[in-house]
Amino acid sequence: MKYDVYGIGNALVDIQAQVDEPFLKKIEQPKGIMTLVDTPFQARLLEQLKDRDIHTVGGGSAANTIIGIANLGGNSYYAGKVGEDDLGSFYTEDLKQAGVHHKTPLGKEPTGTSVILITPDAQRSMFTHLGANIRLAPEDIDEEAIKNSKWVYIEGYLWYTEGPRAAAVKVMEIAKKNGVQVAYSFSDPVCVKHARADLHKFTEKYVDLIFCNEDEALAFSETENISGALGYIQELKSSVAITSGPHGSHIYIRGETHRIPSVPTEAIDTTGAGDLYAAGVLYGLTHDYSAKNAGKLGSYCASRIVNTMGPRLKEKINPTLS
Repeated sequence: MKYDVYGIGNALVDIQAQVDEPFLKKIEQPKGIMTLVDTPFQARLLEQLKDRDIHTVGGGSAANTIIGIANLGGNSYYAGKVGEDDLGSFYTEDLKQAGVHHKTPLGKEPTGTSVILITPDAQRSMFTHLGANIRLAPEDIDEEAIKNSKWVYIEGYLWYTEGPRAAAVKVMEIAKKNGVQVAYSFSDPVCVKHARADLHKFTEKYVDLIFCNEDEALAFSETENISGALGYIQELKSSVAITSGPHGSHIYIRGETHRIPSVPTEAIDTTGAGDLYAAGVLYGLTHDYSAKNAGKLGSYCASRIVNTMGPRLKEKINPTLS
């Protein structure tokens, strides 16, 4: 079997609720980023949300991208780890229904979950318990599937824990040995600051294309503007796609630099916007789109996801509409 993209990431079930700004201030937690939490914290948070409408959906950054590629008509593969529980069954069935080939071995811990609080400005704040994902390891990797892929896509959140970090490195090593291109998502500004030295090292060694938002790009390059970040990343011999929300994105791919405008839409939930942007770009690059048109498809996919609740679209996406 041949694949357009092989993705690896934390397999998470998202538990979403809409809240106001005072609620975030009350729980005294940061806004707009991912925070790792323990089971008691999640339980207390869910108790405070018990009278609100809750939306439960399969999530995980890389999985959102991989399912997005499948929704566009691409052939994709996902590697993650779930628990031997109802949420784990729910998660793998979601991948199956989306037409995604996958390897999701069962861990002893419960399936990971992320409580996502969405404020009226459509920003999402994520409080994640990794669960079974902390046991994702190099032996969970399907080497043949990587060899038979055009690209691999690695989620930056894997860098927080030892086993998943080793699994991500193994994926990149196998890809490079077999002429498979490597895309890496920085995932979160805190993640970038936490792992900047390692990110710099393996970007030079393995990475062909970085996906990041503006905050992540500036944190990685330690510069003050997009132009400086683009120049810094170009010196590392990597392509890059930098998203800036409603201000569109900047891409440097195949030696071409383009500013891609956003597609006007009414945003109600930005969860998955960067993930679907990456799906559009990677689908384009694996289907002979120009760099500019791949960026435009990414922008279109992001616009589709932000005006719905949750990080995944139920329906197929027609790539020609971008």
